[in-house]
Amino acid sequence: MKKIISIFLVAILLISCSEEIKFSNPALQAYRDDVFFNGIDVKAYKNANGSITLVALAQDEEVEIDIASSAKGTYFFGTTNQNTVATYSSSFDDVELYYETKIVNGPVANISNQIIAGGTGYTSDCVLLDGGYACNSSHATTGGTGSGLTLSLITNASGVVTSVKVASPGNGYKAGDVITITGGGNNAKVRVLNVEGSNGEVIITEIGDTITGTFKFNAVNANNNPLGGELVNFRNGTFYRIPIIPAP
Repeated sequence: MKKIISIFLVAILLISCSEEIKFSNPALQAYRDDVFFNGIDVKAYKNANGSITLVALAQDEEVEIDIASSAKGTYFFGTTNQNTVATYSSSFDDVELYYETKIVNGPVANISNQIIAGGTGYTSDCVLLDGGYACNSSHATTGGTGSGLTLSLITNASGVVTSVKVASPGNGYKAGDVITITGGGNNAKVRVLNVEGSNGEVIITEIGDTITGTFKFNAVNANNNPLGGELVNFRNGTFYRIPIIPAP
């Protein structure tokens, strides 16, 4: 009986080691439109300018993520900085599809955290509640390529805008649009970071000889193939201990 138990415990130990080794392997995984994507061949290249390119190949699929820098931090997709961009391509049943986080027009997803001008005389739409801000009103805006955007403002005691939240995303805007907030002295300005059709982020959490982090993005149908959807969505993306090699 003791011999059987010993064999059983050894078997469990071998299984645990096998699972740990598998977890430690380089990986790039995510959910693509709620379907699990698992890169079979995963590479991380360091380019001559210091940027990083992640490439993950699966059967009839490829994900490529270009990151503007090799430093730890958060990098956004769909912005005017097209050195950070995500692409997805597939060729299922000989149908070629290609998606990219390029600059497009659409409803605003995010406003840049860097306020261009805080303005004067504005009233806050938000109050601090349980460690976060709760907003119950908003301000109209002008400028940019679209219309209908409203923003909830957070201001300091002097009426200067210190932060904004998208209340209504409007439509027709693009990354880089400069927006003027009405009210106050009509002199607060912010910039559109990205829009709903093309956005997301990649976060480098560890980097050395290998790279580890997370990502998510929405990308548009860049070749306008009618056999594909307008957008592709990647969520809960991770890349884990991918060895970094010089770009070819």
